[in-house]
Amino acid sequence: MMFNPKNVTTKLRSGDKKALTANVARYAGLFILCGLVTYGTHAIVELYTSAQNSHQQVSKLRNKALELSASLSEETALNKTLNDSLEKKTQSLEKLNQRIDDMENILGLSDENPPQTIKQRVDTAAINSAVKATLFQLIPNGKPTPDAPLTSGFGTRVHPITKQRKNHDGLDFGASKGTPIYAPADAVIEKVNASKYGYGNQLTLNHTMGFVSTYSHMSKFNVKQGQFVNKGELIGWTGNSGLSTGPHLHYEIHFLGKPLNPRPFVNWNIENFDTLFEKEPNVEWTSLLNTVGSMVEMQVQLASDHSQDIFNTANHPKPKVTFDTHK
Repeated sequence: MMFNPKNVTTKLRSGDKKALTANVARYAGLFILCGLVTYGTHAIVELYTSAQNSHQQVSKLRNKALELSASLSEETALNKTLNDSLEKKTQSLEKLNQRIDDMENILGLSDENPPQTIKQRVDTAAINSAVKATLFQLIPNGKPTPDAPLTSGFGTRVHPITKQRKNHDGLDFGASKGTPIYAPADAVIEKVNASKYGYGNQLTLNHTMGFVSTYSHMSKFNVKQGQFVNKGELIGWTGNSGLSTGPHLHYEIHFLGKPLNPRPFVNWNIENFDTLFEKEPNVEWTSLLNTVGSMVEMQVQLASDHSQDIFNTANHPKPKVTFDTHK
C-alpha cells in the first residue's frame, strides 16, 4: 500500500478536536495559574514590605511619643520651678514694696503720688532720700557741741562785758574748757586764727552752696587751714580765749557773707526737715534743692548704669581677643 499524504491530512483534520481543545485549555489554565501565582507572590511581598515599614513607623512613633512624654515631664518640672521662683520673687517684691512704703513715710513722701512701677518707686525714693542725706551732709545742722546747753541766742542783746547793746550774730553754748567741737557738715578749713583778743582762737569752715560757719573762743585746734573735713569730724575744743566771761563756744552761720540765725540749723533733722526752709527766708531754697536734686539724680543714674554694665558683663561676657602669631 503506497503512502498518501492526503490520508494523513485527512486523519489529522479528522482527529479528535475535543482532545486538542482540552490540551489548549489545560495549557492556558496553567499559564493563567502561573500568572496569578506570580502576581500573588508579588502582592504578598509588597504587603509584607508595607507591614514591615508600618511596624518601623509605629516603633518610631512610639519612641517619639516616649521622648515627648519625657520632654513634657521636664517641661512640667521646669514650669513648677519657675512658678515657685515667681512666687518667691512676688513675695520679695511685696516686701520691697512695704519697705518702700515705710521709707516714704519716714521721708515724708507718703502723700505724694507714687510712680507706676516698683523700679520707679525705688528710684524716686533713692533720689529723695539721697537728696536729704546730701543736704544734711553739706549744710550745717545739729549742735557742734552736742551736750552743751544754749546760753545766749541770736539777735540784739547787751554785751556781757562792754555792756553795750549790739547784735549777737550767733549762738553761745556753755561748755567747760576742752569740750570737743565737731564739724556740723562737710567743709574745707578756710581760716585758723589764733588770737588773745576779740573772738579769740577762731576757726572758719567753708561749706558748699555758699554756707560758712565760725567757731570762736576755742582753746585748741585739731585742724589746719586748707584741710577738708567731713561732717562729725573733730575740729577742736572749747575754751575761754579772747573777749569772754567764761568757757563757751560762740557759733555763727553765714550765707553769702550774711549772718543767719543758727538755731533753725541746730534744730534741723529728718523729723522736721521742712522747718528750716520755712524759718530761714534768706536762702533761695527752691533753687538750692533743685541743684542738689539734679546732682543726686545724676549720681543715682550713673550708679544704676554702672550696676547694669556689671550685670551685662557678668551675663554676656565679651569674647576674648586672640592673635594668631603663626601668620
